[in-house]
Parts: sequence; C-alpha cells; structure tokens
Amino acid sequence: MLRRLRQWFSPGPAAGTAPGDRPGAETTSSLDSPLAQAKLELGMQLRLQGITDSRVLRAMLDLVPREDFVAAAMLDRAYENVTLPIGMGQTISQPFVVALMTQLLEPGEGKRILEIGTGCGYQAAILSHLFGQVHSIERHKDLAETARQRLDRLGVGNVSVHLGDGFLGLSEQAPFDGIILTAAPREVPASLVNQLAEGGRLVMPLELESGEQYLMRFTNSKAGLFEERFTEVRFVPMLQGIPDKKRSQTTVIEHESLKIESPKVDSSL
Repeated sequence: MLRRLRQWFSPGPAAGTAPGDRPGAETTSSLDSPLAQAKLELGMQLRLQGITDSRVLRAMLDLVPREDFVAAAMLDRAYENVTLPIGMGQTISQPFVVALMTQLLEPGEGKRILEIGTGCGYQAAILSHLFGQVHSIERHKDLAETARQRLDRLGVGNVSVHLGDGFLGLSEQAPFDGIILTAAPREVPASLVNQLAEGGRLVMPLELESGEQYLMRFTNSKAGLFEERFTEVRFVPMLQGIPDKKRSQTTVIEHESLKIESPKVDSSL
C-alpha cells in the first residue's frame, strides 16, 4: 500500500515551469526509511480526511520538507498529523489543517495570496508551489527573520515576508485573490475583506463567543460576502500590534472588524 501510494504521489515528467517545479523543492528518500513511511502514512490520512487536490498533496508530501520547519528535537514527529510548537507561543499547524486551508483557497498559478501569520514559514512554503505570488505578514520580528532565511535556503523565490500587524493587511499590495489567517480572531477584520479582489477568498479560523473555533471561508462577490463554515479547529489567538521586546510593550493601530455572530453552515467535510 505504501509503495502504491508513493507511486501515486511521485511527480510526472516536467512540463514547462509550473509552480511545483521551482528549485530547491524536490525531496527524495528511500521508501524504507522511517521519514518516507511517515510521509506516506500522512498522505493516506489526508486523502481519507477529504484532501482531494493532487497539487496540494504533492506540495505537502513531495515538494516541501516539513522536517526543515520543526525543532531538531521533534524531527521524528515532523510528519505526524498534529500541531507542534515553534516557540514564542506559536505553533506549526496540523498538516490536515494546512492542506484543507490551502485547498479552500483553490490553487492557481496566477493568483496572488496574502498570509497572516508567517510563523516558521511552512504554510507560506506550501503556498509558494501552488500560487503565483505570496505575501506573508508576521508580528514577531525573530520569527519573520528566521522564516525569511529558511525560505531563502529552500530556494523559495515568490514569497515576501513582512513584519507587521496582520489585522491591517497589506493594502499597498492589494487586491488579493486569497487571504489566509493562521491565527484566530474573534471578529472578521474588515480591512482584510476590503483587500480581497472580486471573487477572492478569505480562509480563516474564527473564534465564536462560545469559545469554539471554526474554519471559515468568505468569498467576495458582487452580491456581498458569501460565508461557509467547515470543521472545528483550534488555533492560537490572533493578536494586534508588533511586540517590542526592548520596551516590553506592543504597538497597536486601530482597525475595524465585521461581527459574525452565528456562521451559517453552507459546506462541510
């Protein structure tokens, strides 16, 4: 079963310069190695959990080495389908959630994406193989610099990492075909909705008043904002401002939000 799955995920002949063909991406390992078997087992889990886009699966299993984004002490857990800590109270998301959110953005070579919450850079690396241009905002200076260096080392050339407040987005680069949040706010930031192109999608965890978090997708249409709710999730909270370690304070700029009291269930897995 593992061998057949490996064959299924193996990349076919190169055709042009698709996003998945960018340098520094390809990883190969023996089918018998623990790392390769962990990848294949994860691949089977993802398919069973509803990840059907082969481009997303290939990026997750063949193109981006997750082991390069976790702490050395956790290398043996790199392909477990769980969330892992990366420091500063932040985490690298569960592979299923990364794959699902990426799939909900609907990959396309010419699309421009904004990510809120760079973290270790793993989600951005996945996006880099599936979209044309990715901008990523991180509020922690150390995480932003480390992620930028890691992406450069892997040869990822279409991701720009910015230090900033994710609630404000990146208006100078808008509009975006997709925006993805890797932390959970309690309201939908209006500034991010306003930076969506027509037909653009905002994929994000949203924390309700009950404390539950759900993965949401908001699509910007001429008729208004169309919302869908998917699975229950658990993310770190989305915080405002940029921490200043020297002064032990955070610089905050006011922003507007859209209150979503009870999301409608329009789609589920």
